[in-house]
Amino acid sequence: MARKPRVEFVGAFYHVIVRGNQRQNIFRDDKDRVSYLERIEHYRQRYRFSVYAYVLMSNHVHLLVETQRVRLSKIMQGIQFSYTQQYNRRHRRVGHLFQGRYKAILCDRDAYLLELVRYIHLNPARLRNALDPWKYRWSSHRAYLGESTKVRIETGVVLGELAKKVGQARRAYVKFMEEGLTGGHEEKYYQAIDQRFLGDERFVEKVSKEVREKDIEPGGPRVGFNRLIEAVAGEYGVSKEALSGSGRREDWVAGRRLLVYVARSWSEMTTGEIGKRLGRDPSMISRLYRDYEGKRDRQREKRLSRLLSRRVQTHA
Repeated sequence: MARKPRVEFVGAFYHVIVRGNQRQNIFRDDKDRVSYLERIEHYRQRYRFSVYAYVLMSNHVHLLVETQRVRLSKIMQGIQFSYTQQYNRRHRRVGHLFQGRYKAILCDRDAYLLELVRYIHLNPARLRNALDPWKYRWSSHRAYLGESTKVRIETGVVLGELAKKVGQARRAYVKFMEEGLTGGHEEKYYQAIDQRFLGDERFVEKVSKEVREKDIEPGGPRVGFNRLIEAVAGEYGVSKEALSGSGRREDWVAGRRLLVYVARSWSEMTTGEIGKRLGRDPSMISRLYRDYEGKRDRQREKRLSRLLSRRVQTHA
């Protein structure tokens, strides 16, 4: 079944689940965990999205976020890509660290915020060898008790729903958490409508209206690699073979940089996947991506996006 496109708009509220490639561990020690949280906070400040909850487990991460004008895909790309680079340098490894595509469920915040915050914070208690969620250092639980965390957490909405005064709200929050301790894995939080939505039909209708009426930072269409390389080659007036070959002519290298960027940003391909298609190791793909991101050609991106969008509509 083909992947359905992500629904993204201003004020979208997501439960994001990120897993290690082939369920491998993505944190070897506390220094890695601190690094990942610092990446979240860096991009939170840069892209101005809100974080309501997080938990870092050994081989996966849960995030509860609300976006503004920057798309979730761009936010997660920044976090995952920069962490992978740092992780690979530190541990002297190559290749992609995360599972190809993270899961992002667009949720009805009014209906699910409290439940999802609790579900995420109680993750450590659901391990086979259960950990104490009250003492677990790598979740945002402590932020709801007034303690500092590496990531700025929007606690006001949840606490405001529990009580008017902060002290009363925090006590109510602890009681709410305790009431959830007997629950195990909650499949209902993963069984999304149309694979993308957690909410009733009215919520889905509301989302459809928001998508038509609200605008966010534009991206490009998600298409296959063959269409991307063909379109980029046409934009630069070179052959597809020149982009996938080893030649160092200036326009060939420039085309490769743009190709790598749109393959990651628009089609959400991993560094490893792109490397296989171009016959290059992941470190070279990372370098090409960084080179282009540092000096983007937005006019070319717009032309490429329009061209690919027309082709998608033609083949629809």
